[in-house]
Amino acid sequence: MIAFIFAGAPGAGGLPRHREVLKKGNLIIAVDSGAHYCQEVNLLPHVLIGDFDSISPNLLQKYSAQDVECIAYPRQKNETDLELALDLAMARGTKEIRLWGAIGGRWDMSFSNILLAAHPKYKKMHLSLFDAACSFEIIHCGKTYTLTDDPGQRVSLLPLAGNAEKVTLNGFTYPLQNETLQFGTSRGISNILESERATIYLERGILLCIRNLGSD
Repeated sequence: MIAFIFAGAPGAGGLPRHREVLKKGNLIIAVDSGAHYCQEVNLLPHVLIGDFDSISPNLLQKYSAQDVECIAYPRQKNETDLELALDLAMARGTKEIRLWGAIGGRWDMSFSNILLAAHPKYKKMHLSLFDAACSFEIIHCGKTYTLTDDPGQRVSLLPLAGNAEKVTLNGFTYPLQNETLQFGTSRGISNILESERATIYLERGILLCIRNLGSD
């Protein structure tokens, strides 16, 4: 099952196609004002979750009347609405999450959302975040990640949790073989795909894989 989660950051852009989202077995979650993105593309979410401080009352009432599962939380809590949505998707057996509206607007929220997606508790799920210009994918250690895209695509790989150790890259202009990408350095910026398929593997750490969805 793939969960499509719509959060409320401005300028989500690049919203997914209906047919992609509406495949049988997929789960659509709107996070508070992320419901407005669902309304924009005429998608009825299965679940609406959050403290509902930023969704319009009319839309909340509309979705309630359409039997959307509404899960309300108090405004004063230890988790953001997005973390609650990710926990819900994980609890319902999701193996892959595609997330829109988590990047943009407030820097603190955007950065927090990227780090949240990389939390070890979500390690067994494949998480991707999208905005109008880029995709952000979390790559955990211990398994080979296959990247498919057009040759010439620019790809940046940034360590998120200390150094990324024993990194092996195949199918890139700048390959690596059991090397370390040190946290806080720029070595992983602007690699390039040499073919339609490339692989990424690391034995320790977490990588953030960033791809430009538009022109360079």
